[in-house]
Amino acid sequence: MARRSVVLLAIAAAVHAQSNITAQVVERCPHFANDSAVACVNNYASVLPCPFVRATASNGVDPENDTFVATSVASDDSFHRLAETTFVVFDLERGLDILGSAPRLERVFETRNDSIHEGPVYVPGLNAIIFSQPHQGVYQQKIINLNGTEPTISNFTTDPPIYAVNGGRLYKGKIYWASEASFSFPSPENGSTIDQTPGIYELNPYTREVRTLLNNYFGQQLNSPNDLVIDSRGDIYFSDSWYGYAINVTDYPVLKPQTYRFRPSTGAVSVVEGSLEQPNGLGISPDGKTMYISDTGITDFDGAPEEKLPRYTFNKFGGRTVYAFDVNFAPPGNYLTNKRPIWYAQTFAVDGMHVSREGYVLGASGDGIDVLSEWGELILRIEVGGEINNFQFAGPDRQELWLFGPGGIWRVSGLKGIHGMVDE
Repeated sequence: MARRSVVLLAIAAAVHAQSNITAQVVERCPHFANDSAVACVNNYASVLPCPFVRATASNGVDPENDTFVATSVASDDSFHRLAETTFVVFDLERGLDILGSAPRLERVFETRNDSIHEGPVYVPGLNAIIFSQPHQGVYQQKIINLNGTEPTISNFTTDPPIYAVNGGRLYKGKIYWASEASFSFPSPENGSTIDQTPGIYELNPYTREVRTLLNNYFGQQLNSPNDLVIDSRGDIYFSDSWYGYAINVTDYPVLKPQTYRFRPSTGAVSVVEGSLEQPNGLGISPDGKTMYISDTGITDFDGAPEEKLPRYTFNKFGGRTVYAFDVNFAPPGNYLTNKRPIWYAQTFAVDGMHVSREGYVLGASGDGIDVLSEWGELILRIEVGGEINNFQFAGPDRQELWLFGPGGIWRVSGLKGIHGMVDE
């Protein structure tokens, strides 16, 4: 009987402990006690006090508003802090090392809110960021000049003009673009007709001259190249998803969504990954041994109405996972093996991706940036409060983050333990 009483007391104590364990789910981080922009989440919020409710896209909520920080936890006085938090830290040691002592988010520019903003590339020789607005009727890019006291933004027209750039990377002083558009369009310079197909393009950012590198797969038009990365051999890996059709800058797709390797030195193009629903962002580790590819199959093209843009609906159970692959050497070009999921986006799905010099994997998902370890551990999240499509490291030491989304361009400064790669 005594033993039974002890067991009952232990169970009661455990229940009591569980009922109180979430009293400090969210706390002010060390050294940020008076800064409401930074908060630490204990134990990844693995236990929340009941009742708690998170709105879900399957119940009609906009998927980008289906977020962790908007979860309602009625009996937890600490959780409401996340609603006013910009930097949400999940891994205390690594997260605070990345943030440094004075991280700051500021909205620098307002932009048109009916267009995504993609392909930002920082050019150190210009101390400027070149980015694109892939949207109907927008036939030139933009450039952010960082040389003055305050950044300025202006149009950037290439020769010839390029329509609907979606992904970009810097490699040995040149910019390499993945462009989605296949329709003819008027030159913004003189009105002459420009013929273009989806493909891979090379830009000299100093002369603004553009050269076509790839515009077909054995006579078939590519769907709409979305993002790209370049390995140490100069080979270009690019995702070819269906988003050009979604925004009506190209025809209905004729190829399965896939990821390709293109060798500019020979012209050869080969499929390296074909299992993702809609391959999107790409990144490669600093040692070149691991490639990351995000799947945004949460956007569903089956049965989407043709007359409504974008031409997809949302499938709550569609792909929203980031995968890692081993990069293997072969004489005709490296290939990918050992596909493995490392991150299931906690908000929407990962669009643009970058890998830092330290090996952190960053992804634009919903209205913020996920910062992951190379193994997919969520270290921290930067909550912006507005949709983010893409982002770019910038500055002399690549310690600033510039975030791009419909309606705004933001800058994150003051970071310490994270840097963008020099050629990327």
